[in-house]
Amino acid sequence: MKENQKKNFNINKKILFLCLIVIFLIVMIIITFSVIKSKKNSNSELGNISNMGLVASNDEGVFYNKYEDGIVKLKGLEEFKITNETAYSISILGDYLYYLSVDDSNNIAIKKVKTNGSELSTIKTIHTSISKMYIENEFIYYATNENNGGIAKITLDGTNEKIIISSEIRDFEVIDGKVYYSNKAGELYVSTVSGVETKKITNAQTIIKEFQVKDNWIYYYSEDNKCLCRLKIDGTNNEIFSQYVNSNIFNISKDKIYFFDEQNKKIASINFDGNNYKEIVSISTNKTKINVAGDTIYYLDVSKSESKIYQMYRIKTNGGSTKSIDY
Repeated sequence: MKENQKKNFNINKKILFLCLIVIFLIVMIIITFSVIKSKKNSNSELGNISNMGLVASNDEGVFYNKYEDGIVKLKGLEEFKITNETAYSISILGDYLYYLSVDDSNNIAIKKVKTNGSELSTIKTIHTSISKMYIENEFIYYATNENNGGIAKITLDGTNEKIIISSEIRDFEVIDGKVYYSNKAGELYVSTVSGVETKKITNAQTIIKEFQVKDNWIYYYSEDNKCLCRLKIDGTNNEIFSQYVNSNIFNISKDKIYFFDEQNKKIASINFDGNNYKEIVSISTNKTKINVAGDTIYYLDVSKSESKIYQMYRIKTNGGSTKSIDY
């Protein structure tokens, strides 16, 4: 009898030990996933940032620049005002929105605010002509006009600023520990985020001004070919991707490429094979920007108000009726 009790006790002890190990592993997986998620610019599509970063989304809802009227949170059918200032390059990290805004002195400021609208603060006032920034591994990356220009990084609390690339920047993107950038001559380079091991990607025949990186490909509008082209991130396989795209306004999203069809004055989409052209909505302006959140496109068109030039509109990615955002 005592022998059986001892045996059962040992079995229960082993089961308890195994359960504790399983619980520990689950907790570690959750913590690791949360840390990885917090370090990435995961709540702002890179294609959106290339379109002024007017929209970002997470489980709380959609945060968008109600053009020139501040940041608004959309949850279901309800809107909540977050700030009163125009925001660009909006990113979500944890409980905070990070964004660029023009301050009272017409300087560009990196700012943050809690997703409930509290704790608004300025991280850093910068001098830049490129209204985009990226967040990765607890650093903010942005273009700067100081010290002859380049790309700088700064910690989330506004300290440890450092210029990592010294060059006249035309466009740039930070993804997976790499900085891709084009200079004024249209030459494309890649560097580590520390600014070392810089490598030229393109040759003299390829001119790239603005671009977007997706799945080891660099997409760009070719002014020579008048269409969307792409090349591998190592500079190989430079090719025409889609003749449908006839302007430099495009957004490489999760499932499709959305773009401004300049010839037909429409926002349209194609698949990632470059085909299946689909008209989504007609617009009146040539200066639109296209942002995507879930199944909705947010875009700029002519304002209904005489006091504004542009206004934000939204429409489902599969088309349908346009929803003007009330002001």
